[in-house]
Amino acid sequence: MEFSLTNLLKRFIRYSWVIALMMIIFAGAGFAYAKSGKTITNYSASRDVLVAKDNTNVKDPNSRFLADKSMIATYEKIAQDDAIVSAVKDALPYKLSKSDISTAVKVDNPTDTLMLSFKATGASTYKAKTLVNVYAQTFAEMGPKLYPDMAQPELMSKATGSGVTKSAFKSAKKLTLFGAVLGLVLSAFGIMVAGIHANYRQAKKQG
Repeated sequence: MEFSLTNLLKRFIRYSWVIALMMIIFAGAGFAYAKSGKTITNYSASRDVLVAKDNTNVKDPNSRFLADKSMIATYEKIAQDDAIVSAVKDALPYKLSKSDISTAVKVDNPTDTLMLSFKATGASTYKAKTLVNVYAQTFAEMGPKLYPDMAQPELMSKATGSGVTKSAFKSAKKLTLFGAVLGLVLSAFGIMVAGIHANYRQAKKQG
């Protein structure tokens, strides 16, 4: 006896109450988990730094741009050098370990720009904006010392409280939805496996 798609669909319809019940149970569990305990909230801030040599009187500005662009990856590595992280640690008005600084600050290069974008996370608006401002400032001061051929980095506007974004983990809405989907998947899988097993046993009895 073959276990056809039609049989599977009939079985899902027959046990649709099980699927609905599992979705409710898992969605409720997700909601309860989201509401239990303390929600972890992170704040993030960013600041851009331009690293490009002066194009004044340059015959081929495009070539200069490409040359500067080719160095961005090097500057990105320099921005994460231990010397800079140590200097940031000393300059911060609050205590933060070097490993925590390295974890909290990310440096990348926005597409088609000569910018380095510094992004920092913190436990408060103040810590996030302070960390990213101190880090960008430290890089601008120390970068050319670590790599003398680097153009003098130009700091863009400081991160302010109004530019800080807030994100929270344990979102009740997301965890409730996740629980419902998980309940659907698990119950559907269980019904399918049980159906295949029952079909196999019946086929075996029939010889």
